[in-house]
Amino acid sequence: MTAVPGVAVVLPGEDGALPGMADPWLLDPVAAEVLARVSAVLGRDVAAWWRDPRALVDEEAADLAVVATGVAAYASLAARGLRPVAIAGYGVGEYGALVAAGALELEQVVELVLWRADLMALAPRPSCAGLAAVIGPGAAAVARTAVSRSEGPGELVVACIDSPVRVVLAGDREELARARWTVLGAGLDMVRLPRRAACHGPLARPVADHLARALAELDWSAPDVPVVPNADPVPTRDPARLARCLDAQLTTPIRWEETSRALVAAGAAGVVEVGAAPLLGPLVRQVHPDLPVHLATGPASPLAAALPLAPACRPALAGTAPDRGES
Repeated sequence: MTAVPGVAVVLPGEDGALPGMADPWLLDPVAAEVLARVSAVLGRDVAAWWRDPRALVDEEAADLAVVATGVAAYASLAARGLRPVAIAGYGVGEYGALVAAGALELEQVVELVLWRADLMALAPRPSCAGLAAVIGPGAAAVARTAVSRSEGPGELVVACIDSPVRVVLAGDREELARARWTVLGAGLDMVRLPRRAACHGPLARPVADHLARALAELDWSAPDVPVVPNADPVPTRDPARLARCLDAQLTTPIRWEETSRALVAAGAAGVVEVGAAPLLGPLVRQVHPDLPVHLATGPASPLAAALPLAPACRPALAGTAPDRGES
């Protein structure tokens, strides 16, 4: 089986949850088997569950959809010969990356992602606090200025450093409103992220404290592929370090710009985003404008179709999956 050299794989977070996102992968027996395992854990047909747009408003459904579909898609691509130099997931997508790489077992992560979603009720409600993206050149400097002008310590923090032109703030409603004036005054834009809890900062501490016990009970293995954690974006196969980073994820910033640089430093000459729509690929390109980025939406996507498939893994169903192109 021919391997595809010099490629990194990225898995989106909850923003990547779209109705029917798992359906194209049901045409692939390897991916379908992964989804069947998730259905067995939950006692319901997850692909049918995730076809309903109303279901994906619920954090449990959205988080599980991106995690499970990411794992299923990666298994399909790996069966075709994809051997990435590293893998990374954004936010809850990091759980999928850890399963795909072989650091954690699928079944225990399905239960953990459900519990994590339930615990989000302990965070301030989105009507009281949330996330807002600062967009434009020099976003990080402007975001830091807004934080420095915050009236309460820890009430406004940098939650995600996505790229040179996108940084996400987390804070309560009043602090975000004040930050908006700083951002607009600097000539940049600021956009609230709807229905998103104020994660990756101190406002998520109650969630992280309750989740810590479940994280401590995970059974870790050395992954087959280096994983780049959100909290400390250096590729690693050390289970202890991966565990520490996952424990810190909810209360420390997602450093995705550094992740994009780390993937290239690890030898990636291209990036494959597994998802229903391009979310991470554009962020990677904001760091590396000339880096090829491919979107794998199903087994009929250009990259997946180009990979050789072992006879035992050929789909039993006829037809092609819908393709939303490349980012």
